[in-house]
Amino acid sequence: MNHDRVSQSRPLLKTKGFSTLHVDIFEMILIGKTNREINRALGYTQRSHAVVDHSRKVMYKLLAMEDLHRADYTERVAYPRKFQFWWMKLLITHKDALAFKAIAPKFYE
Repeated sequence: MNHDRVSQSRPLLKTKGFSTLHVDIFEMILIGKTNREINRALGYTQRSHAVVDHSRKVMYKLLAMEDLHRADYTERVAYPRKFQFWWMKLLITHKDALAFKAIAPKFYE
């Protein structure tokens, strides 16, 4: 496996914690943007899993805020676009709390 190829597919985000970028990506998904469009807009490679990973982090936080168990909602996490209205309702309900927990993203130069 070529090391350069692997590092190119990784996001340029160096913030390890939950950031506002995670919430922004999840919102892009809920308004109907494809992963490819989001990758292109944010400068990630086509093979990057950043969109999936970052949005999943938001979904897990929302489930925890609603006191819902991950195991019961795996389909909704796997297919957020299919359940976009349900997710949007949760996001709107908890957006202020998420914004309070999120930090500003920092990127590698």
